Amino acid sequence: MGLLLDAEQNFTCRSCGECCRRAFDIVVTDAEKRRYETAKADRWFRESPSSEPGARSSPFVFERSGLLTIRKRPDGVCGFLSDENRCRIHEELGGNAKPLTCQMFPFSFDPVSGETRVSVSFCCPTVVRSDGRALDLQQKEIGDLANRWRRNQNPSDRPLEWVRGMPLDPELLDSMKWVFRRLLDLHEPTFSLRRNVRRIATLVDDWTRPRVLKLGEEKFEEYVKLTGEFALAKPADPAPAKPAIAGFLFRGFFFASLVPWASRGAVRSGLALRFRLLRLLLHVHGLAPSFDGLRFGAGRRMVLDIDVEPFFTPAYHVLRAAIEKLGSGRRPVVEELSLAVGHLLVAEHLLLARTHGEGDSAGWIRAIMDAHDVAHADPASTFSRFLVSLAAPPSPLHLFGARASGAPAAPTSSV
Repeated sequence: MGLLLDAEQNFTCRSCGECCRRAFDIVVTDAEKRRYETAKADRWFRESPSSEPGARSSPFVFERSGLLTIRKRPDGVCGFLSDENRCRIHEELGGNAKPLTCQMFPFSFDPVSGETRVSVSFCCPTVVRSDGRALDLQQKEIGDLANRWRRNQNPSDRPLEWVRGMPLDPELLDSMKWVFRRLLDLHEPTFSLRRNVRRIATLVDDWTRPRVLKLGEEKFEEYVKLTGEFALAKPADPAPAKPAIAGFLFRGFFFASLVPWASRGAVRSGLALRFRLLRLLLHVHGLAPSFDGLRFGAGRRMVLDIDVEPFFTPAYHVLRAAIEKLGSGRRPVVEELSLAVGHLLVAEHLLLARTHGEGDSAGWIRAIMDAHDVAHADPASTFSRFLVSLAAPPSPLHLFGARASGAPAAPTSSV
């Protein structure tokens, strides 16, 4: 089974420990748990940054989903992380003894059309910066991980869909991605990332019209290729469009996207967590004061000048990678693209809400990472389906493009 890699993505682990601090769960298998218990790994677990090694209770817990995970410390960090940002399981038992979940990060694998599509997580700062060796040069190492994942999961091929219930031929998907990428890179009349996203949005709107979706497989393929070629040959300059309901739904999408971030940190459960999330929800809808320093309303009234640094390179990289990894089979392609742009839109609002317009490179990368925590949710979960409903595909593409003008630009800094 071959690997489908993003040839433009770079990654080398910098041992920053960020993956051990993210909001998503660290899943372990029963076999891994037994090995750690045999090795008495609880000796290396720390209940807090200042406590002595030694777990007060089992380091492994079952979540409501039924998954077995490593228990997090009250600060939201994996209890096996040392002060030197090193995994104690790795130190004591070797790198191959770490949970497969940890060894795989930031990679994820999806079986599609007899091949394995490799994606990367934008919760990793090295991925956001595309720093390190090209993935093309790491095919053996990534292939070994993919083989171990297949043996562990025994996955079956996922069907490709354009929209829910409409199959999509892999070759036609490649044609679509080719058009999307060239639209993203257009310099007509000058380069504008938001204008180019509007162009992609206009094409997606066309390809998802009920009349077009009813064309049948062959005629749909012919229509996509003809209109795609025309869109490149005679690029339109679509006016910013902001569907009325989309702006309201985005508030819900922003809130839902930040639930993992807002739930991270001190142990919160039951009423305390519900009250905290209620405060965030009320704040996002303008009914409560600032939340942990966030001022969502102030951020909404500003935009990032996305075509200048330090914002352009990470934003372009997120969008380019989103197009490249379309076709994972986890969701219909239109939903995949819409969520990817939605995550970037959340990151923009989050940065502006945090900094009140004073964005810098480190803050921008942090916002992108925090906005992507939610991307690790199980696509089949009720939460993920709700998130898609709030995104209202392809509305995020229109919302991102519509922020090109009409609001004050945020000051930039390279600090």
